[in-house]
Amino acid sequence: MKIAIVSAALSALLLAAGAASAATPACQAARTQVEVSHIQRVNACTTQGPNSPLCLQSQQVENVYWQMMDAQCPAPTGMCAVQRQLYNIRSQQRQTTCQQAGSSSDPTCQAAMQHEQVAFLQVKMSCFVP
Repeated sequence: MKIAIVSAALSALLLAAGAASAATPACQAARTQVEVSHIQRVNACTTQGPNSPLCLQSQQVENVYWQMMDAQCPAPTGMCAVQRQLYNIRSQQRQTTCQQAGSSSDPTCQAAMQHEQVAFLQVKMSCFVP
């Protein structure tokens, strides 16, 4: 039983790695833009607050880059697809929680931001690493 689970996990990792390595230069550039826009949004929302115009604008820019990445890269499969879905959930939870809290220093917002960041790192490991 354990061997089957390990084997399935390794297969998923190999599929994810294969998908990431097949990325075109346009896909790689789109992934970089997602990373940059993510960092900019985190910084804007942390320093200006979750309801600030800069934070909201940065969120929209990040969303556009995710869409561009989806258009430029192969469709997510395997573990990458799962991690993308989890990230989307965590991102929406962070946005709602922080906007309701009204401050990025609120403990519930801080926790939501940490959960989202972990999910983002999982997407990077599953989808971006060649």
